[in-house]
Amino acid sequence: MGKTLAFVLPILESLTNGPTKGSRKICYGKAPSVLVLLPTRELAKQVYAEFEVYGGSLNLTGCCLYRGAPYRSQVTSLKRGVDIVIGTPGRIKDHIERGNLNFSSLKFCVLDEADGMLKMGFADDVELILGKVKDVTKV
Repeated sequence: MGKTLAFVLPILESLTNGPTKGSRKICYGKAPSVLVLLPTRELAKQVYAEFEVYGGSLNLTGCCLYRGAPYRSQVTSLKRGVDIVIGTPGRIKDHIERGNLNFSSLKFCVLDEADGMLKMGFADDVELILGKVKDVTKV
């Protein structure tokens, strides 16, 4: 929890008090500002819970993308628009390849437990995802 808050809080601070402060608009279908990649669904759900608690109080929206969760509800969330996407490499890759996810508004990309993702064989998926991320602050 402490490690998660170490990157969650600065990101939320930047999103709510950064250069676009006061001009943040809730709009249908907006691309996410934050991407957090984690190796397992358990970690993804844990980090998502932290973002929900703190980001929700700031009117930021998010979704958690991992295999084993209903795909259709994930697509619905992405089409509605979210500020924060948290997920596992395989499911994030699926959404990119199907055109459900783009990073045109991405400001932050976090690779949490990157060594775990590599040990689990996600190197190619992570490379593909990061190849889609351009001019982003990587944490």
